[in-house]
Amino acid sequence: MRVPLRNEGRRAPLPALCLLLTGSLTGCASATNWLAGEPPPAVMAEMRDIASPGLVGRGSWTGAVSNAQSAGFLVARTEAEWRALWDLVGQPAPAKLPDRLMALAVFLGTRTTTGYGVEIVDVRLERRPGQRDRLLVRYRETEPPPGGARAQMLTSPYTIVMVDRSEAAARYSRVP
Repeated sequence: MRVPLRNEGRRAPLPALCLLLTGSLTGCASATNWLAGEPPPAVMAEMRDIASPGLVGRGSWTGAVSNAQSAGFLVARTEAEWRALWDLVGQPAPAKLPDRLMALAVFLGTRTTTGYGVEIVDVRLERRPGQRDRLLVRYRETEPPPGGARAQMLTSPYTIVMVDRSEAAARYSRVP
C-alpha cells in the first residue's frame, strides 16, 4: 500500500493513518527509554534471553541485565529459593533445581553504562576446628576500560553458579 507523499491531492486511507499513528506512539516509548538511559523494551528482552539455555551441560549463567537494583548475594538450596533467584534475574527458571545441587549468585546492582560484569572465580569449603563450616565464594567484578567506548544505559550484571549442595553458610569475598 502506498502512502501519498506531501499533498498529492488525496487523503491517506484510514488504515495507513492508523499505521503511522501506531508507529509514532511506539517511537515515543523508545524515545522515553532512550532519555532515561535504558534500551528499548525489545533490546531489553533480547539481552535477558541471552543467558537462559537451560541446565543441561550448564554450570553457570552470566548476564548484563537483571531486575536487581542493588548489590546482592544469594544462595538457593530449595526450589522456592531457586525460583526467587530467577525472578531477580527477570526470567523463568531454566529447569527444576536438582536435589544434589545448589546455586550461588552475585548481583552487582544498577550500573549506568555497559561494560560491567561479574564472575565467581572460586568456591571452597572452609573447615575450622570448633567453628561451623562455611563456603568461601570469591568473585571478581570487571569494569569498562578507562577511555573506552561504552553505551550510556542502565545495566545490572549478575552471575549464577551451580555447586554441590552444602548446608554451610556462604561468605562472599571480592577479589581484585
